[in-house]
Amino acid sequence: MTTDPVTTDTAAHTPGPAGVLVVGAGPVGLTAATALLQQGVRVRLIDRAERPNPHAKAITLWPRALEALHRLGAGDGILARGLPLHAQNYHSAGRRVARLTFRKVPETRFPFAVSLPQQETEQALRQRFEELGGTTEFGVALTALTPSPEGVTVELTDADGATERTRVDWLIGADGAHSTVRAAIGTGFEGETYPQRFLLSDGVCDTPLAQDEAHYFMTAKGVLVVVGLPGGNFRVFTGLAPDAEIADDIRAEVQRAASERCPVPIRLTGEHRTGVFRVHRRIADRFRKGRVLLVGDAAHIHSPAGGQGLNTGIEDAASLAGPLGGVVRGERGTDVLDRWERERRAVALEVLSDTDLQTRLWTMRGWRRNVRDRALGLGERTGLLDRFVTPRQTQLSLTHAAPGRTRGPLREGARLPDVRLAPDRTAPDRTPPPGAPVPRLHDLLDDGRPVLLVLAADGRDAARTARARVLADGLIGPGHRTVLVSAARTGAHGASGPVRVLADPAGRVHAALSVRTPTVVLVRPDAVVSAVRPPGGPELFQELRLVPPQAEPVQEGV
Repeated sequence: MTTDPVTTDTAAHTPGPAGVLVVGAGPVGLTAATALLQQGVRVRLIDRAERPNPHAKAITLWPRALEALHRLGAGDGILARGLPLHAQNYHSAGRRVARLTFRKVPETRFPFAVSLPQQETEQALRQRFEELGGTTEFGVALTALTPSPEGVTVELTDADGATERTRVDWLIGADGAHSTVRAAIGTGFEGETYPQRFLLSDGVCDTPLAQDEAHYFMTAKGVLVVVGLPGGNFRVFTGLAPDAEIADDIRAEVQRAASERCPVPIRLTGEHRTGVFRVHRRIADRFRKGRVLLVGDAAHIHSPAGGQGLNTGIEDAASLAGPLGGVVRGERGTDVLDRWERERRAVALEVLSDTDLQTRLWTMRGWRRNVRDRALGLGERTGLLDRFVTPRQTQLSLTHAAPGRTRGPLREGARLPDVRLAPDRTAPDRTPPPGAPVPRLHDLLDDGRPVLLVLAADGRDAARTARARVLADGLIGPGHRTVLVSAARTGAHGASGPVRVLADPAGRVHAALSVRTPTVVLVRPDAVVSAVRPPGGPELFQELRLVPPQAEPVQEGV
């Protein structure tokens, strides 16, 4: 016996649009949903799969993505599950030609990468999402959408065939490379497929290779990558020529490649999880169409070289949540979403270029291989790899659009260094207890709002501190948090009134940011410096595009 699907039309019962719908409950969708929920935005998260993803997939989390996850409150869960990685080793023709470390990465609480199977990353994010009151609706597929200037009407179908028709304010497509959302809005996804096929095997390995490091073996027969995993496991990853035959036993095929390409003994033991896949490089024509936005693999896919894909997707979602939350609350115009699209598409194009270059470096032959090896060796000896390549691979040095004004490390469009504040020993009641983490600048970005930093620079006595406080008080307004960073050793500590005051008695913040005169810095929720300005009056609100006190909220259509 069969029954007809049940159809409900919630638009008939719900007055007006209903928040943000996130399609896809992988790590990127969970990041977007959690970041929005953290701001108090109504979020609905759906996934067509009937249960959470059980597969390892991507495993590397770089510092910038770790910073984003930490701001969401999921950082501790990630670190508890993951394995820190402290170096990358590149081998060619049986010898090591270069070693990259994290010694030169900019100010961050994560001077390392973390190896963690993707399903574990999802579990940590889902736990945080649920702590904030969120629920993931598994087994619910988006089957149709109709955008309009006022919202997006969607049709949702569950595993039993029941169909729901409703309307939401905004829709975020985080539903992967075969995105239903992308197809529904008619956005192109141009690119190409690499000719090689790739095999991987995750499990226990008997090898002297350091588990807390990544190892790349580039040979004439192809590349072999070995990376440690939590629990004493390893991922062994290899590429095969397009015409190579693949045996039915994938683990045995990976073992054969490992024995051929790795000069160090490595033996796959025990149970292994294996996979075979092709690699593509594609990017969507646009990441936004009206009230529909694309993030993660729905917007761009690329080679796994350097482990950039998952990280770029997490940052897509984290950087979207702040401006979208501001638009939903009526504090920002929708032009901020156009800016987000331009920035993230530019970043995705850079990542596509970087991962394509690294993939091609893996497979160089003849004189090109010799040039590559010598360049890598020279880069290690001179420190250039640690100084320039590692910050780029960790995505800490990526800028959003062309950098604007610059004052030392403070560059518009670049990441704000996550400077550690020294504890204030002159204020015992506010000194962190033994073992407590010392606050950092990024801790100010824990609620999804922009932060206006007032760096006093000269506030070492009471009179100068008072003048800096007057400046900060004049920059209070809705939609952002005003924070005065003062070098004063006495007074003006804590969160007195609407201005939060951070004591910097050792001058760590001012020194790290090379600030010698009073400076105002607008920092976006994704830790990107939006503006660097000298002190000013109320006109700064207009210049910085902030909502002044007692102003009407900004409301714009699409």
